[in-house]
Amino acid sequence: MAALVVGIDTPGSWTYSQSAMVARKPKTHALKPKDVNPRTKVAYHEAGHAVLSAAIANKPRHVSIRPEGTTLGRSGARASVRPTTRVQEDLAGFAAEHLLTGRRPRQVDEDVGFAIIARLDPEMSEAFVGSEDRDGYCAVQEVLGMVGFEADDEIKREVDRFYDIARESLSVVWRTVEGVAQALLRYKELDRDRLNEALGDADIHAPVIAVQLAHGLLKVRPSIPPQTSTRLWQVFGIQGHG
Repeated sequence: MAALVVGIDTPGSWTYSQSAMVARKPKTHALKPKDVNPRTKVAYHEAGHAVLSAAIANKPRHVSIRPEGTTLGRSGARASVRPTTRVQEDLAGFAAEHLLTGRRPRQVDEDVGFAIIARLDPEMSEAFVGSEDRDGYCAVQEVLGMVGFEADDEIKREVDRFYDIARESLSVVWRTVEGVAQALLRYKELDRDRLNEALGDADIHAPVIAVQLAHGLLKVRPSIPPQTSTRLWQVFGIQGHG
């Protein structure tokens, strides 16, 4: 069986069996509901964004849990050209909180509900400064840009679908999410070097890609020659790259 060689954003490559990636059934990560202090939630929230982005798009240049303005944390990475990836990146922070606490964060539903209503009343968004930067709001905008949904329940259902995929993707690399979160709790801010250290040597690509394949979000291009070093977008026949 020919191997696929995948490189994402940074030097180095990872070799996977195409058949193994398609056949792999990701394990789910389940935790009993528990209370977690707010600072830890923020660390896991930002770790979720960072790890999912690093796994299927671009590794962040920095990740921080230092409060700034109205935000408690942030990460900076080049945006993917794939809307199905961008919407998952938007929701990955909430998904990580869900995996940590065992509960779906209320804020994700508040953000999504607000965005759905505000799409019909632009003045509402203008009245709430910063609302357009909220993760749930951004996720709704991505979904609206993919297809012409009109009914509120259709929009919410599609956002929930991507939320569940993001949560499943993070569940299969949970140890890495924990490693990044713990590094954030220790240093408060991670540059690229410290993020690389926190990510460690664990393979976060194959497990997450397997989830994406299982949900039909990526398609393998079988024509890639063996031992060809290439990027993820080439392997899966995606227009452009994230």
